[in-house]
Parts: sequence; structure tokens; C-alpha cells
Amino acid sequence: MTNSKKIIFDTDLGGDCDDVGAAAVLCNLAKAGEAEILAASYCIGNPWGAYFLRYELDYFGFSEVPVGVLKDEGFMWEPNYAKYSKPYAERMNLAQPDMEDAVRVLRRALANNGGTRDITLVAVGPLRNIANLLNSSPDDISPMTGRELIAANVAEFVTMLGNFVKEDAVEWNVLMDIPSARCCIAEMPVPIVFSPWEAGGHIITGQRLDEVSEDHPVRAAYTLYADGKHHTRMSWDLVTVYCAVRNTTPLYRREPLHVTVNERGVTLSEAGDDMLRLVQCAPDEEIVDALNALML
Repeated sequence: MTNSKKIIFDTDLGGDCDDVGAAAVLCNLAKAGEAEILAASYCIGNPWGAYFLRYELDYFGFSEVPVGVLKDEGFMWEPNYAKYSKPYAERMNLAQPDMEDAVRVLRRALANNGGTRDITLVAVGPLRNIANLLNSSPDDISPMTGRELIAANVAEFVTMLGNFVKEDAVEWNVLMDIPSARCCIAEMPVPIVFSPWEAGGHIITGQRLDEVSEDHPVRAAYTLYADGKHHTRMSWDLVTVYCAVRNTTPLYRREPLHVTVNERGVTLSEAGDDMLRLVQCAPDEEIVDALNALML
């Protein structure tokens, strides 16, 4: 067993079902002793995904993990950002609690770490929560700014962001909030690891979901997302979480580079050694098998 990795997980669960798969991967790695989930945060305005995230953590046995939410009703509020989370919440009669603001949850998790720089901050959605954290001021939780809390407690920031193979492409997580992406990439005080679109875009997972009940949160999310037709999906967020926890996995290597995000949201890379990106180095089938086993 590897040493347990401290994880803070930020997600836009509700917009796409791979966030649900990624949360399951994280929970199962934590159950295996490979990760310790300190906190989770929800980074879009539509509230239904937050209820789903709370339930999924509870389902896998992590009811003690706090969940913070973005208090911004104007950001990604449309019904398509609750395509599966709302009907599942209604079907399962999930609780709809009034959750704490994401920045406060994130600041508390960092402040409680005591200045040991060993947390991996993982983000698999638009970066509004992380930008808000970076820009947060001292408060009753900590006399430190958000940037100072990150610098003192975070070992690396792993983000599903960018496209480094298609020229002039604007990856979705960037597109949804270009200013936040630019802020985080330019101002993050710890090393950044990019899990780009191409790392998981062709890795199709979910083939084993028939092994669990129809009400299992992962199976239900994948099926509802696809209007009941099937339950497989690309694996952007699953790859991100897997490689954040297993940072020495033989499935992907880390390639040094320097990244900027321009005004249009294009991720531009050049030679450098201050940032890293994930590059696949194992057959698709091996990656699919590893991820499928952690989704159940």
C-alpha cells in the first residue's frame, strides 16, 4: 500500500457524469488507504449537483467529509447542469441541505493542516472556487490570505484543464470561466499538474456498471446522462483523480512545460520546467481496466 495522499477535491458534478465516476475513484482509493479526503467543493451555481455529491460521499462511507458550494446563482445555473443530478435526487428523495460557502470550507481544510505542505488540491471543473480561494482575505478561520494558505499547505495543484494537441482549441473547463483559469494558472503559488483533454478524451469507461444496482450513484448518473441508452463515457476527470492520488502510476508520465492561458481561453504551452502535464504511456485497455475497477 502506498502512503495515504491528502486530497481536496473541487468538482462541477452535474454538468457531465464523469465527475461522478471521478468521485467514486477517489472514494475507492480512500477506502483502500491510498487517499484521505479532507474536503470537497462544488464549483457551479446549479445546486442539484451539490446534493448528489453529498450523497455520493455518504454512499461510499465518507459522511464526515465537508462539502462547500459556490454561492453564485448566476454561474452555470441552467437545467442542463442538472441533467442527471436533479432526477436522481428526486428519485432517491435526497436531502437538500443549506451547505457552507466553498471558500470557507477550503480555507478551513487548509488551515487545519497546520502548515505541512502535503495536500494535493484537485480540480475537475471550471476554476471559480479555486480562484476565489486564491483571492480570499484573512478571516475568522485564518489570518492568512488564500494564496498564503495554499503556499503553506499544498504540495501540488492537479487540474483537468487545457488541450495541448489541437491548435487554437479552448477546452471546456477554461471556456466556462476564462478569467478564473487565467488567474489560477498565473498566480498559483505551488506546482501545477495539467490533466488535459487528450489525457482522458479517448479513454471510455463505465462498461462494468451493470455489475451494480440501478440506484448505485455512478450507474444511475451515467445512465441518466445518456437518457437511459448506455452508461459509458469519456474519462477526463477519472484520469485526473487517479493520477493525482497515484502520482507515480505507470499509466501516465509527467512531462515538464510552461503553460499560459490567453484572453480567448486557449492554453499555450512552451518549454519550461515549472509545470507538468500528464501524457499517456500505457495502452488504452490497461487504463480502462484500472479505472473501471474503481468506479463500482
